[in-house]
Amino acid sequence: ILARAVEAYRKIRNTARYLLANLYDFDPAMDRVPHGQLEEVDRYILAKYAEIGGRILKAYEGYDYNTIFQSLNTFTTVDLSAFYADVSKDRLYTFGAASRERRSAQTAMYEMADGLTRLLAPILSTTADELWRHLPGRREESVHLGEFPRDLQRFGDPPLVERWQALI
Repeated sequence: ILARAVEAYRKIRNTARYLLANLYDFDPAMDRVPHGQLEEVDRYILAKYAEIGGRILKAYEGYDYNTIFQSLNTFTTVDLSAFYADVSKDRLYTFGAASRERRSAQTAMYEMADGLTRLLAPILSTTADELWRHLPGRREESVHLGEFPRDLQRFGDPPLVERWQALI
């Protein structure tokens, strides 16, 4: 049981570190790409994040911590790590630093890193604090003073998710 918990935590932490590592030159005030101009794969992963985020917020309201952890674990290991990180590497590492395609991926990563850090805070407080200190942009002094993401529906796109799920 402990080994599984440690492995799940390690995967969540490493995926969050990957998101942060790719934001080293990203300033959300200057570099954020408008949602309608994001690459389709970036809109897809944000739509998946919106689904998971909504499920997690509902689980917090019901004190259902198992659903919170399982949702975070599945999203970070399957959707983010095994899929999105893999298909985004080329854009992040070979495209021009200020190219729209690279900034599109960074925009998606920033939105997810910010929101997931907020959602992690009650259950992985030290990890969330560490992530919070390294996120680019201006925000509250502590993740524990911030609020959960409440505007996730702006990323929702069920037809896009359905099309990408079929493709995947």
